[in-house]
Amino acid sequence: MKRKLLDILIMISFCFIITLIFCYPYLNESIFIGPDTAFHMNRIEALSIAIGNNDFYPRIFFHQNYNFGYGSPMFYSFFFLYFPALLRIIGISVYDTYHIFLFVCAFLASISMYKCASLILNKNKKIYIWFTVLFYIWNCFYMSDFYKRGAVGETLAFIFIPIVIMGMYHSIHSSFKKQYILVFGFCGLLLSHNISFVIMVILYGIYLLIHIKYLLKNKKRIVWISFITIFSVLMTCFFTLPMIEQLASGSYRISDYFGTTSLVDSAMKFRDIFDFRTDESKYLCDSVGPFLLFIPLLYPFTKKKNKLITFCIIAGYSMVLMTTNLFPWQYFKFLSFLQFPTRLLIPSVCLLALSAGYTVAYAPIHKKYKAFFNKGLLIVVVLVGVLQLFGYTRTPGIITKHTKGEELSNDEQFLGSANWYNLLEVSSPDYLPIVTNVDHRMHGTVVLTNSEETITVNKPYLGYNNFTFSLPVVNADTYYVAPLTYYKGYAAEVYKNEQLIEKLTATSDPETGLVRIEPTATQNDEQFVTIKVIYKGTLIQQVSGWISVISLFIYLVFTIIQQIKK
Repeated sequence: MKRKLLDILIMISFCFIITLIFCYPYLNESIFIGPDTAFHMNRIEALSIAIGNNDFYPRIFFHQNYNFGYGSPMFYSFFFLYFPALLRIIGISVYDTYHIFLFVCAFLASISMYKCASLILNKNKKIYIWFTVLFYIWNCFYMSDFYKRGAVGETLAFIFIPIVIMGMYHSIHSSFKKQYILVFGFCGLLLSHNISFVIMVILYGIYLLIHIKYLLKNKKRIVWISFITIFSVLMTCFFTLPMIEQLASGSYRISDYFGTTSLVDSAMKFRDIFDFRTDESKYLCDSVGPFLLFIPLLYPFTKKKNKLITFCIIAGYSMVLMTTNLFPWQYFKFLSFLQFPTRLLIPSVCLLALSAGYTVAYAPIHKKYKAFFNKGLLIVVVLVGVLQLFGYTRTPGIITKHTKGEELSNDEQFLGSANWYNLLEVSSPDYLPIVTNVDHRMHGTVVLTNSEETITVNKPYLGYNNFTFSLPVVNADTYYVAPLTYYKGYAAEVYKNEQLIEKLTATSDPETGLVRIEPTATQNDEQFVTIKVIYKGTLIQQVSGWISVISLFIYLVFTIIQQIKK
């Protein structure tokens, strides 16, 4: 018991120290705005606003994109953003909230890789476990995600990919009764970063096919894997089913990523994988770094081979090569959901870090020179890591301790330019309708109509999930287009003399992609007819939520019973 507690203390202390050193570039007291930085900081801010309005699981961030609303929560899970959102609610600045959150992410990623390396390498090989964690966290691609790209979803994925690998190992090579590891890994990964989840599902499927003969002889493992799959699907359907429903109900810009385009133009040149620069001379570093590129190449000379490590090396190097223009992307349009080939580096870093640690641990070095080799390698790894981290201290940002939450959406202030949508809140407009002719910045609260007569809208009110406007007359065959981006689940209520006279299901306006309402004709000379537009959600959203809650409860009860029996 004392030994186990000591191991836990060593693990926590080591991971905390390397995370603390890893975060020292933030001492320059600024945050660099990369491609996704402001997008994720605004998601955190929007979630805190939603919670403040008693909307604890928002489907739309209503105030975003100039109050047109942005439905990113239905496509990109915010499950792990509750922690930083609560920090904002209790009054911590956006600057400190972002730093605290990323520190926790890096710390948890180092913990998960520490546990994964302990399982695969052997928990007694402490120094090599440390090497593996250093290869993983002090890696120039992870640094780039962390400091320049601002890819919070990918940063979260780095926590769960080692857990998925642990689950893969147990499902084939060890106790399949530890199925909860694979469930936790895949569920966490899906709720962190959709693309990384899909890549790891594909890799796990390939790994299962490689061991199909073994599995057919051990049908209990097939039963357990099927059990894991079913419950993982059910427990996460509160997110996946509403997302599928929205994708099926309209054409969004993200739809163009599914098998319609080639990634040839966004592939790197082969020489770029050897470019390890992290300073201001290079915008983003899309290399896995020197240690992951070269150390696993020595694996064939190791004293002990491992089936999982062999797979990790082949898969890891394959994905690195796939990011370059050497790969014939024109024949693989079905992989266009990746958006960029460099998405493959996310799991590749994990696979190659584990492989590098294993290669060093079982390198054919005489015992007489082993200690000298370990010390020398540790010095080199630390020096290279610190130098690469130093490059980020020389890249100042423009978000500081004095930046307020409402300023995060001011693209003219931070970017010096403006677009037809709010770039800082929306980033690339993946979750906006494909067909739209609306300038969201300039549109304001104007209500459009097909009526030939001039209709005066009386005092439109825009609150949290509440757009209300009044009309003197509602003519036959007249529809109204509210300044709200349409997502399935919008509805309207028509009031006359403060009494509800009609409920309507809103539709998408084909020309603007906004919310369209078609009330019944009403003549009223004395009182205005009031139309209230709100987002009520869908039946699938409600049902899928209950399915996930019930499935989680059943799974927890089952797992607890299994542990008690054990």
